Amino acid sequence: MPNKQTKNTDAEKCLTDLERAALENDMKCFGYLLPTNEDELEEFENIFGVTQVMLPESLKNPDFLFKVKSSESKLKPVKKSEKKQADKKKVAKAPIKTFAANAYFKKLVLAAEIATELHNEFAFGHVKFVKVQYLCDQVCNMNLASNYGRYAAGPLDPKLMYSIDAEFIKRKWFKVSKTTYGYKYIPDEKATEYKKYYPNYFGSIADKISFIINLFRKENSDFCEIVATLFAVWKELLEKNQLIDDSALISSFYGWSERKKKI
Repeated sequence: MPNKQTKNTDAEKCLTDLERAALENDMKCFGYLLPTNEDELEEFENIFGVTQVMLPESLKNPDFLFKVKSSESKLKPVKKSEKKQADKKKVAKAPIKTFAANAYFKKLVLAAEIATELHNEFAFGHVKFVKVQYLCDQVCNMNLASNYGRYAAGPLDPKLMYSIDAEFIKRKWFKVSKTTYGYKYIPDEKATEYKKYYPNYFGSIADKISFIINLFRKENSDFCEIVATLFAVWKELLEKNQLIDDSALISSFYGWSERKKKI
C-alpha cells in the first residue's frame, strides 16, 4: 500500500507548472487564496468588497498546496496547553490588514456605466453626469457613502466628479476633455473593463439604473438639475416629517438658492 508521501508526490506530478499557475490564479480569483501584493489586493477588493482578515504567513505563499514535506519536517505531538499558548502568541503577533473601503470603486463602476450609456448625448457633461449618478444612488438606495452637499446647482459631492475623471483617465476607461460645451467623455482602450464588476455590485438593481438613465437620456442639464433638487428637497421634508405638497416643494425648491430663479 503506497504511503502518504508517494500519493502526494504522484498528485504533484499530475500538474504541470502552467496548470499549477492557472489553478493558483483561479483560487485567488474565487477568494480561496488571499491577496499577496497590492495588485492582487485591489482586484480582491473590487470583487469581494470590504473585509478584515488575518493574514497567516502560510497563505502568502500558495506553494504549500503542492510541495511535499519530507519525513524530517513532521511535527511532533504538542500538548493542548502548549498549543493554546502558542496560538495566543500568534494571534497577538499576527498583523491585521484592514482593507480600504470599497465604496469609492463601486461609485466609479456606476459612473462608468452612466458614461458608457450617455457619452454620445449632446447635453452630457459634468452637471448631467452628477445629477444622474445622484438620482441612481438615492432612488435605488445604494448607500454609496457619497458626501452630497447643498450647492447652488443642486445636491453635489464636489470632489467626486473630478476624482472620477482622474480615475477614468488613469485606468484608460475614458478620455476626458473640456470643450466649449462642457466636459466630453470618449471611451478609451479599456472602456469595457468595468463590466466584469458591474453585475456583482448592481446586478439586482440594473433594471432600475437603466430606467433612470433612459429617463434623462435626451434631457438637458437644467432639467436634470431641477429633478435632482426637487428630489433632495422632497427627501428633506420627508426626514423632517413635514407636510409634502406642491406648495411645500415649490417653496423649498426656490429657497434652495438664487440660481433656481433662473431655471
